[in-house]
Amino acid sequence: MIKKTVDTLILDLDNTIFDWFAVWHASFKPVYDEIVRLSGRDENTVQADIRAVHQKQRTSEYTFLIEDVTSLTETRKSGDIRQIMSDVIETSKRARDQALKLYPNVFRSLWALKANGTKIVAYTESMGFYSAYRLKRFGLDGVIDIMFCPADHDTPAGVSVDKVRSLPDEFYELQVTEVRHTPPGELKPNPAVLLDIIRSVGANVDRCAYVGDSLFKDMAMARDVGAFDIHAKYGEVQQKDEYNLLRKVSHWTDADVKREKDIASKVQPFHPSAVLSESFGEIFMHCDFEPFTPPILDDDKENVKNTIDIWKKVVDVQQHFNDLEMRVRNYGITIVAALIAACGFTYKEELVVTILGRHFPAAIGLVAAAIFAWIAFYLMDKCWYHVLLKGTVKHAEKIEKALRTRLPAIALGLSISEASGDSRILGLKMNSEWRLRIFYLLGLLMLVVILITLAFSSSHAPDSVTSISSQAQASSTSFSSVAASTVDTESEISH
Repeated sequence: MIKKTVDTLILDLDNTIFDWFAVWHASFKPVYDEIVRLSGRDENTVQADIRAVHQKQRTSEYTFLIEDVTSLTETRKSGDIRQIMSDVIETSKRARDQALKLYPNVFRSLWALKANGTKIVAYTESMGFYSAYRLKRFGLDGVIDIMFCPADHDTPAGVSVDKVRSLPDEFYELQVTEVRHTPPGELKPNPAVLLDIIRSVGANVDRCAYVGDSLFKDMAMARDVGAFDIHAKYGEVQQKDEYNLLRKVSHWTDADVKREKDIASKVQPFHPSAVLSESFGEIFMHCDFEPFTPPILDDDKENVKNTIDIWKKVVDVQQHFNDLEMRVRNYGITIVAALIAACGFTYKEELVVTILGRHFPAAIGLVAAAIFAWIAFYLMDKCWYHVLLKGTVKHAEKIEKALRTRLPAIALGLSISEASGDSRILGLKMNSEWRLRIFYLLGLLMLVVILITLAFSSSHAPDSVTSISSQAQASSTSFSSVAASTVDTESEISH
């Protein structure tokens, strides 16, 4: 499966990140039943009255329904309608909040995308107040960068918002997520509106993915503008029996329904580019998410070009110091190897050094010199060139972080640091500092072992030297005897 590279995710909120219908039904049903009871009218009449209000306000989530619906006209004459229905209103709020929860994996997935730097945009037909309240409750204020939604409806004359709200205004308003309003009266599917949204956030349509629950309203619209369409199949609720109540009181007019049918008849059947069958988390199977890359303006291109040139030079210097470090280590190994070879020669020739009457193999001095040379190379490596190398890597990372949102591919230093920090020796993570120490420590231990071995063998050096001298004298005497015998034999022959 080839994944789509995405840096901007556009979400249809309702029935995509949460079960909007469950929330609506839990909140609406207690109020609806009470309206039917108080009015004494049949359900068809009440449904028609409610639908008229919803169509007027262009929403099926109208907070002030009981103040406007015709079926409660007589009831409102007897007193404050909210006081009369206070118990039912509280029941409605509790049921709404109990049903108000995200689908599985949505919260964790959106936070992961936010941490990754991907831009997250919401596009919903629910009005601003209701959508903002939900995002606050979900803990997504600030996780979603921008929310596009219709403007709120007007408050009925003589009705105070303070009487409806039981919490401070800050609780209902988004503090971090930016809210932008879609054109009045525009409904999905409208490719022009979606394309305007993509352009207004500075996104590239080729790097956008759109997630929604409706094949007609979401998927077809996303495909029309060229965005990667992802169907949230788990959010389909139209097959539920309770959905019939929504159809009867919906704000969609007959003209809206006809418009939807006309557009649907012209749309050829198609399969979405990707389908989320069980949960929102399946989106990672279809997309490779990257940090958002904003467009580079003409007046900023020269600065970006100069920064890239500086980054290239820093990488060149980084490679230079890395090469010097490798040379230092090669020289160190070469010199130590030469001294060890010299040790072998002196030992083979049985060269000794006499100090205060004691005899020591001459190789000990050479091993000691190798140890001093190895330590010197370590100090040169660690305290000179490795420090300079680390400095160039850090500077490259600073440049890459500055360019991260514009040119994500400029990340060599960051990738090297990440890979270096994840290097393991015997299952233990070892960064470059520890690997450097282990390299020189192993070499030092080898030299110390050789030095100790030679030191212990030096205790036999005098005996060895005496034995060698005795053998030499015996050989000399034997050689003299043989020579004399030969001379005597020759004399006898001559006689």
